[in-house]
Amino acid sequence: MTPSSPKARTRDLRFTIKIKASPEQIYRALTSATELCRWWLQGAETEAKNTGRFRMIWPKVSQKREHGPGQAFPPAVAIGDGEGYFVDLQPGRKVAWMWKLPPKKNYPPLSSFFIQPCRGGCEVTLLHAGFSADSEADRFYNGCAAGWEDCLAKLKLYLETGKTCKAQILTLRRRKAAK
Repeated sequence: MTPSSPKARTRDLRFTIKIKASPEQIYRALTSATELCRWWLQGAETEAKNTGRFRMIWPKVSQKREHGPGQAFPPAVAIGDGEGYFVDLQPGRKVAWMWKLPPKKNYPPLSSFFIQPCRGGCEVTLLHAGFSADSEADRFYNGCAAGWEDCLAKLKLYLETGKTCKAQILTLRRRKAAK
């Protein structure tokens, strides 16, 4: 009998937001290079089909925002670029990106967006699973959380208002219900 190895401890990032847009608009905003460049990226190439390639280039961003501890983006930083493949495209329902990563990169490769129609628009859930739960990975995990929060806030702003602010970092804030 061999001793059992300790189970790997992981944690996930999961954000759910409501966006006043159709499933088709959200899907297109997450898969079209033209749309991605309108609201989030400096440059992009996409082949929006299962196993189709993507490349994303992020703009420099300034630190004009209110955010809690663990923020990993210093002022005016270029986040860089990334590439990978679309692995589970379901038009109007789901977009999944499999990131192509350098060896030994401590970054889970799969990011999935789930699009669910609801009254007045859609609920969009982002799931990025498999981050290390070790305390030494907290800063990296918090930085990724801030990056995804920024992404979803920009997506919501763009689809609901047509406005963009790619050079600033945004946060998702709960809006008080209008009385």
